[in-house]
Amino acid sequence: MHLRKTVFFLAFSLAGLVLVLAQNTLSAGDVAKIRLVHKKYEETWLSGDADGVRALFTDDSVLLPPHAAKPWIGQKGLNEFWFPPNAPPTKITKLALTLENIGGDGQIAYAWGTHEVAWTIVQGGTTTSASHKGTFLNVLRKQPNGDWKISHHMWDDALPKP
Repeated sequence: MHLRKTVFFLAFSLAGLVLVLAQNTLSAGDVAKIRLVHKKYEETWLSGDADGVRALFTDDSVLLPPHAAKPWIGQKGLNEFWFPPNAPPTKITKLALTLENIGGDGQIAYAWGTHEVAWTIVQGGTTTSASHKGTFLNVLRKQPNGDWKISHHMWDDALPKP
């Protein structure tokens, strides 16, 4: 009976240890690469580099914007949502991401935090400005070459003050 309890205790302890280790086994190098993806995300938007933004996402990426009727899937969905043809000229004037947490297992990772974005739109000779603050969650997938790309991106807008 004592042996059975000892084996059960050891098996339970080992399973718990495996679960803890599996929750965040990203190397320091992987964390640095994931931080770099988010830095490039800011830089490409701010420089108006649509191809650079697209390159940060997997071919089967999923955008989950707030208040959307549907997810926008793949590079085609990304283009339809962010870069539609014949859309009025839009310029991102501010994009600041604050990463609060990064975790994962070495092949799949998540990063979440807060963002602040501002932009201008020129339509009919009139320039309008808009901005919002909110939170975001990205799921990233490690690529065969060791780079990380965003596979799922969701964000929200802060609720307006009453």
